Amino acid sequence: QAPSSLRLLLSPLSLRLHRVTMKLMDEVAGIVAARHCKTNIVTASVDAINFHRKIKKGCVITVSGRMTFTSNKSIEIEVFVDADPLVEAEKGKYRAVTAFFTYISLDKENKPLLVPPLKVSEEEQKRFEEGKARYLQNKAKRLADKECQQ
Repeated sequence: QAPSSLRLLLSPLSLRLHRVTMKLMDEVAGIVAARHCKTNIVTASVDAINFHRKIKKGCVITVSGRMTFTSNKSIEIEVFVDADPLVEAEKGKYRAVTAFFTYISLDKENKPLLVPPLKVSEEEQKRFEEGKARYLQNKAKRLADKECQQ
């Protein structure tokens, strides 16, 4: 599955930069999920959004996403934001933000559908196994949280 990307120039006057970045990350992840499922999709969860380096105003940012794992009813998508300063002394792109988004495929009545399996190459197999481990860990946490609430 080909990754999806979105490129945006952040003007020096861009406000609420983190909110804009998170919204763009969700949109790119949604595009990846919709392309794969060819159905309506909905964000089910977001793993920690890791802000590795500050995105300076005036940077060109590229938000990219790729599927890393599919279960029967969910899709995990890795999203990363690269920043490229236009006017700063710092040269070259840098990885600014990363996160994992989980999506669910929906039918016309908004009921969960089975997700088509992810076809992975040898190099993508490691990411798939890591995604599966995160999926199982998050599933166990949800079940434990549910038991604590009862």
